[in-house]
Amino acid sequence: MSDPTSTPTLPVRVQQVHIPRPRYRYAGWVVAADDAGRTYRLPMTGTVAQWLRPDQRLDLALDDPEAITFDNYRLTAAVPIWPLWRTTATLERTSPVHDRPLYTYTVLAREAQYEHDYAAIVDLEQYHYASDEDLLARWYCETCHLYHEANARPNCPRCGRPMRFHDLKSATRASRFLVLELAERQPYEPRFVAYVRLDPPLPLMHRRLPNGSVEKNIRQRVFPPEWFAHPFHPRAEGRDWWEAQAEALAQARSPVARLARVVVHPDYRADGLGQLALRLALRWMSERWVPDMRVPKAALETVAMMARYNPFMEKVGFRYLWDTASGRPVLYYPLTAEAREAIERFLRTDPVARQHRGRLYRPRYHAARPLPEPVRVEEVSKAYTNRLDLSALSPPVRRLLEAFGVRQRVIQKTVLRRVNFSVGAGQVVVLLGASGSGKTTLLRLLYGAARGLDDDRYRPDAGQVRVPADARAEALLPGEIEPDFGDQPLAEVLYRLLGDEAEAVELLNAVGIADAVLYRAPYAELSTGQKARAQLAHLLARRPNLLLLDEFAASLDPRTAQRVARRLARLVREQRLALVLVLHRPELLPALEPDAVYAVGYGTFYRLDALPERGFFVREPYASHIVQGRKVWELRKHPTRVRGRVAVLRGNEVLGTVEIRGVQGPFTVDELEAHYDKHLAHPRFLRSYAGDKPLYAWELAEPYAYPVPRPFQRQPGHQVWVRLRDASGPSAERVPPETTPAPDAQGRENAASTDQKSSVTR
Repeated sequence: MSDPTSTPTLPVRVQQVHIPRPRYRYAGWVVAADDAGRTYRLPMTGTVAQWLRPDQRLDLALDDPEAITFDNYRLTAAVPIWPLWRTTATLERTSPVHDRPLYTYTVLAREAQYEHDYAAIVDLEQYHYASDEDLLARWYCETCHLYHEANARPNCPRCGRPMRFHDLKSATRASRFLVLELAERQPYEPRFVAYVRLDPPLPLMHRRLPNGSVEKNIRQRVFPPEWFAHPFHPRAEGRDWWEAQAEALAQARSPVARLARVVVHPDYRADGLGQLALRLALRWMSERWVPDMRVPKAALETVAMMARYNPFMEKVGFRYLWDTASGRPVLYYPLTAEAREAIERFLRTDPVARQHRGRLYRPRYHAARPLPEPVRVEEVSKAYTNRLDLSALSPPVRRLLEAFGVRQRVIQKTVLRRVNFSVGAGQVVVLLGASGSGKTTLLRLLYGAARGLDDDRYRPDAGQVRVPADARAEALLPGEIEPDFGDQPLAEVLYRLLGDEAEAVELLNAVGIADAVLYRAPYAELSTGQKARAQLAHLLARRPNLLLLDEFAASLDPRTAQRVARRLARLVREQRLALVLVLHRPELLPALEPDAVYAVGYGTFYRLDALPERGFFVREPYASHIVQGRKVWELRKHPTRVRGRVAVLRGNEVLGTVEIRGVQGPFTVDELEAHYDKHLAHPRFLRSYAGDKPLYAWELAEPYAYPVPRPFQRQPGHQVWVRLRDASGPSAERVPPETTPAPDAQGRENAASTDQKSSVTR
């Protein structure tokens, strides 16, 4: 398509509007003529074409007058009509503590145009409203001229051919749809994540007062009466419904539109996409005067019972004004100063509105009173003793095990040795380590101390776990300690625990279950990932102040796990819970932003995110490769005496830590080519760096990337090693002074380190 600004426009007049009834949503055309009598057949969706009127004056810009397609012309009245509105938007999700970026949604928002857009809308609608008995859409067979209702594209019951989409049963001809696609997504993520439907305002609206009386035509008391003087109000009265709607379309116009639907894919709710969809719909409505394209829009109204249980509309800026005569809440979003002043005046002067002041939703959930002092683990040790007895086994199995040297014996294993740490109100502590290293054992000891359990599995062999007397601990240890849902629906189970249905919905939303269909589902009907989130909600509904979780995200896909982790960390801090969780997925650490991370490893226990005594500089991208575990050899011209955990420094940041286990070499460059997967340095660069000298490989292990790099104030001068904190032990080594500075394996000069101290923001 050529540049729109370079294509001249010509005035045209609408002559005819053609809309094929079975496919009107996505097919239609308008015939327009210019002042010279030339006619143009303009293809567009019937959803748009049906709003245009004979003799209406428009401006037309053509890229190719001889071959007009969906994509090569522009049609404008007071606002652009074609092409349909579209925009790209981003939504950045941040960490729960420092508001640093975690992940970003890039969304393409556009008015529905194609048949597959409406098929996606039907699919999304099912997530929220459908059941086996509720069929949402009508489909049409072009061969048999037969209509059929279904929730997914059916084959014609007569000829067997795939049917075409006709319409949503709940929509009217006046409905306009905005769809949201993930512009950047993983292969396992859906393409369409949300849709918004806008309609003309309701023809009539009455208000129910607290005393049960009804106030007629409440809107005309608040807003100018002419705003609602030309409603979309088809009157069938025995006539064809299609024609009745066509007549209503010709008359309808209002500076108010109605938000009829906002539906977000259930995996993406409670993460801000509903708010983003609303903001985009507001732009679409104000820029294109949707749905009627006849008058500028001053306000958006919505009638939504779910607004009592979810605040996303109010977070965008909607104000609650009243309940309809049937008891459903009505909210408005003002787009103009006139609408805003009318709303504020009503909230100030109306006796009922003065009480709620425009607010409908108020947060309900509250945990137990926070821990008055931290839970302390002091010098705790734990060992397990197992007796291996083959006497009860069948002879073949006994012979099998004996062939591998397995016989009767006592196996003793120390999993925790002199462990010390604490966790207080509003803190998140993460335990990392291999399976069987003692992480779950530590949770078990915390749970046993908080619950006063005498079972040997829940008591340390040595040391003690100090827990405040009013600690309320809840734990999730899969296969051992799990919530009991019974066979009741999720919402019922949580309601019985909380005593408040709105609070139950709030908790389900908080853990990522925001699908109303799932609220009424028993636990057994949920997917594995949904069960994991439901378990979190159940634990929180018991109002703990100490929460112990073993692998809460094990069954969640990476994106869902990140979303749940972020929301959990935010809720823990808002409610001042103390959270200790076992994690096998370090990529979730930025979303949790823990206060401390400990490595548990077969009797060892140390703080992984503590700042080491010293660190060494590495250039990118190799510094990131090291803390991510991709680079396990650091090539230098000299060996190092340093062993143990050190920091990896990049410019003015500490990226993370790694252990130096030893040094191999010296190697020639030719020998190192066979180990490229370990050092990731290109042979040509190695030859330039090494010259005629051999190179040494520092062996790296157990990398750890800080969730957020720590600022570091680097001193001037060439440095390899710097001290990061005062500690006993050997001082940072120097490269021999006679060595001429040369690029290291990452391409930076490798000069003698200095005794200058550098500082890190902790």
